[in-house]
This record gives sequence, C-alpha cells and structure tokens, in this order.
Amino acid sequence: MTQVSTGDGRPARSGPATERVRHGRPGSGIRRGLVLGGGGMLGAAWTVGALCAVEEATGWRPGSAEVLLGTSAGALLGTLLAAGVEPGQLRDHQLGRPVTAGPLMDIDFDYDTVVGGALPPRPQAAIGSPGLLRDAVRHPRDYPFLTMVSAAVPPGRGSVAPIGDLVRKLFGDGGWPEGSALRVAAVDYRTGRRVAFGDLGAPAAGVAEAVMASCAIPGWFAPVEVAGGRYVDGGCWSATNADLMNGRGLDEVYVLAPMGIRLHPAGRAEPARGTVAALREWRARDRPRGVLAQLLSRYRRAVTRQLLREVRELRAVGIRVRLLAPTQADLAVMGPNMMDPARRAAVLESALITSRAALGAAAG
Repeated sequence: MTQVSTGDGRPARSGPATERVRHGRPGSGIRRGLVLGGGGMLGAAWTVGALCAVEEATGWRPGSAEVLLGTSAGALLGTLLAAGVEPGQLRDHQLGRPVTAGPLMDIDFDYDTVVGGALPPRPQAAIGSPGLLRDAVRHPRDYPFLTMVSAAVPPGRGSVAPIGDLVRKLFGDGGWPEGSALRVAAVDYRTGRRVAFGDLGAPAAGVAEAVMASCAIPGWFAPVEVAGGRYVDGGCWSATNADLMNGRGLDEVYVLAPMGIRLHPAGRAEPARGTVAALREWRARDRPRGVLAQLLSRYRRAVTRQLLREVRELRAVGIRVRLLAPTQADLAVMGPNMMDPARRAAVLESALITSRAALGAAAG
C-alpha cells in the first residue's frame, strides 16, 4: 500500500477511498482541487463572490473538485458545494433571494444572526486548553503560533449548533459519505494536532460535527466534541491548510483565501518582486485605524506569509496553483470586523468584481 500524509507529519495508510482521490476516474482530465479558507461571516461572503467569478471565468464547477478542502467558514461553504449547491445558489442564499432549485431550495438560514451577532458573548473565566498550553510552552517549536494562542484564550460560550443544523438538513446524522471529495480541517484542542476529517485515519465524524468543529473559534464558540475529543477551528493551524492538498494526485488547485492579501494582480501564486518586498509595499499603503484594524492587518500579513509557504510546497511537486485573495478594495469594504453582518452583500459584490478582474488578467 502507498502512504499519504495526514498533513501534520503522520502518514495515513491508503485504501480504496485514498486511491480514488489519488488516481481519479478514467477520462476525468485535469484533476482539480479546491481550497476554501476561513474568514468568519465576511470571509464567507467574499468566498461566495470569488466562487461565482471562478465558475464564470473558467466554466468549471467548483463543486466538482476531486478534493474539496474547507477550513472554518470555508468548511461550511465546501460542504454546501459537496452537497450539490451551485455558486450562484450560494450567492442567492447569502443575499436572501429565493433559491428555486438545488439542495438549498426552501431552506431558511439567517446569516445575520447565526453566530449570535457581530461580537462574541462574554467567555468563561478559565484557560481554554490547559493541557495543550502546557505542552506548547514546553515544546513551542512543535506548534503554530495561533495554536498556542488558542490554547490560552478563555473558553467561548457561543454555539455553532445552527451551522450543524443546516448541514444535517443536507447530509443527515450519518457518517461520512462514502467516496466524498469533502475534507474538513480542524484542530484537536488537547493535542494541538491538525485533523482533516474525511481522510483515512482521521477520527470518525459526521459531516455536521466536523463542520461545527472547524468553525469553533476559540474564545468565541465552545469546542465541539467529536469521537471523544474536543476540536476547534482549523484556522488555529492555518487559515487555509492548503498544504493538505499535497500527495493527492492533483494537477491544479484553486485556493480562495479571504484572510490573505492579494499581492499579485493576476492571481498568480507569488508576486514577481518577492513576498517580503510585496508585503512591505502593501503595509506602506495600508492605513488601519483603531486597535482592531491594526491587529487584523498584522494577522493578514502573517496569514499571507504562511499561505505562500503552503503554495510553494504545492508548486514544488508540480501542482499549478490559482490563488485568489482580497485586494485593498475588498478590505476597505470588509472593515475591521469579519463578523459584521451589515457588510455581507457589499463584500460579496466586491469579491465578484475583483476576482473577475484577477481571473481575466491571468487569462490574458
């Protein structure tokens, strides 16, 4: 048997499902993967706009990806695509328009209130994961910085149950659908290790609980129990986890990263002048006002550096990468609070415009 990495350095033995992912169907042509990153409510809105632009520009249906990897808000959107929802239907559902066909038809979902508002409820007075924090302090090089931070924040009181309810309407309460292309990234809140639910060797999970776990932002939402363990947002490891697409026999991967920064106007993987220089140039143009905006700007730069490292890993093995991330025009529409429901429609429209332009520039 061949071996496939689980993404955190531990190999998982392959079997029929893995071989299907690695080798695909006869005559399927280019094997494409799709990565949908996290980004809260507004990140989801931006991603929907970008998905619509990808489908328009390429004629490719994102839901037909050979591997469909989602993190946090991207996990929910990836799950909807895996259920057969089209990007245009996602757009209409986001905007409150009638969806007259497909799995979302007649399904109500209040995007404005699903997370309980633009600010989190007051967290509990405790450490989120004392065991993980202890291990991270002893072995800091073994964990991403955000994983260590997530261990220290107080446990959240918010609930991701409405997200689980939506997923159950599409997938029911059973286990993982056999042969599904869907993969959902989350982090074990005790060990700090990343998990791709749906992969062989990952803990047994239903789709709903996996998506809830991937969306459970530490300090905002309570961790989600899966197979006897507690799991939190996959963004605690990486905002995109794009490196998990390595070793899956893919030719091309689309990466939609709402928490990143677009440093190349044509949506290529990296700027010609170098990542460090491009980030410095972007920082010189960026003028965040207020503490929250400054923290978000710093976080975006860190996300972009990590994202481009992941992209280089994929390119090093011959995978073509099509990367889309917000422009400064998008960021101006988003504002500093990625959970602000009042900006959803404007963010989606901005993503449509800027992603169309990037894809058109790449084609030219």
